[in-house]
Amino acid sequence: MLPRRRFLAAGLGGAVGLAFPDIAPAATAIVMPLAAADRRFSVLYEGDKIGTHTVLYSLETGETRVTTDVSLLVKVAFFTLFKFTHRSSETWRDGRLVSLRSVTVEHGDTLLVEGRATPQGFRVESKGGPFIASAATLTSNSLWTPAVLEQETVVDAQHGGVIGISARKFAEEPIAVAGRTIPATRYAFITPYLAGSIWYDRASLWVRGEFEIDGSKIQYQLGA
Repeated sequence: MLPRRRFLAAGLGGAVGLAFPDIAPAATAIVMPLAAADRRFSVLYEGDKIGTHTVLYSLETGETRVTTDVSLLVKVAFFTLFKFTHRSSETWRDGRLVSLRSVTVEHGDTLLVEGRATPQGFRVESKGGPFIASAATLTSNSLWTPAVLEQETVVDAQHGGVIGISARKFAEEPIAVAGRTIPATRYAFITPYLAGSIWYDRASLWVRGEFEIDGSKIQYQLGA
């Protein structure tokens, strides 16, 4: 049975102690992907598909909208052990986050997070109250860019506030993706909710994920 609130395939939450040497900040430029770079993953738990995670991009007059949609369901016979949905919309301009709105539903509990760029920084509002993050912040849904793993903190798109990340970058290696072998760079990372690895291809596109929670592996398989 997946632990309630700890399983969030793209969510990174809480403060975290450093487990790896820090990657130098801003080592990777944030380049907004085009619509052709849409990500559609199948999420597998112990070899069975339990849901999907999609990241879609659209261009609007000098801005890029990034929509993240996660839908997970674990059932045994007629019993639901775990149900989770998360949908967020982010607007980016010139590599900076200008707005965020997300709705998360887990076991009937609904969480709403909203944020917008202000002269003081990126203002986040959630059930926990308002918070001002750095104007250059990324969010926990920004796994579409390896730059997210080069930050010390990001905005938690599920709960609001900010959270810590510790990550380590490894050398390029060949991996199997959608029936072919490609070169990709792996990042190992740890947060209070997740620990695991994420791979990016040479175009800095997210192509694979493997996470471990309570000794069980969660795998992300990219669709063809």
